[in-house]
Amino acid sequence: MEFLDVIRAIDRNGEVSSIARRMFITNAFDSLLTSLGVAAGGYSNQTDPKILALGIIGAAIAMGFFSATLGVYLSEKAERERELRKIQTHIARELDEDSIYYKAARYIPIYVALWSGFGATLFPILVSLPFIVAGFFNASVTTAFLASLGIGLAIIGSLGIYLSKISGEKLLSGFARFTGIGVTAVIAILLIKRFFGLI
Repeated sequence: MEFLDVIRAIDRNGEVSSIARRMFITNAFDSLLTSLGVAAGGYSNQTDPKILALGIIGAAIAMGFFSATLGVYLSEKAERERELRKIQTHIARELDEDSIYYKAARYIPIYVALWSGFGATLFPILVSLPFIVAGFFNASVTTAFLASLGIGLAIIGSLGIYLSKISGEKLLSGFARFTGIGVTAVIAILLIKRFFGLI
């Protein structure tokens, strides 16, 4: 496949993979925290779980597709086109559309954007699943909230483990650090709700 062949050819030093990995982790983390924020902020015993599910999915679409995918694509595309122009200036001629550098300027933004949007869209949808199930089967919204919280924190912790593996740190420390951030965010939102008498 030409697309992947170009990525492999241009990514011999791992630069493209590194950018895609950072975008994946950063945007997945952002969207997961947002999803947990929507769940914690909107949760009460009387809340319709379908509303919470739609809130999370709406945030996932906005952050995952429009920001993490389209936004990253346009940003990366501008950077790659800038590099292409610098190369063409350096060699004092325009590169052919079949050249590896021309194709790289076209394909790399797509590759990075797909990885960026993948985690930012998929993981929040997983967080919304307990609310979807509760909505269709009339299950307890409290049970759905706790299940959603568990799924979200487990994924966030997994991201911490993944980063620790890359950096060579202890896996448990990465899990604890990332999970701690998620727990702290949820507690902060619940405390704000309690302050305003909403729980």
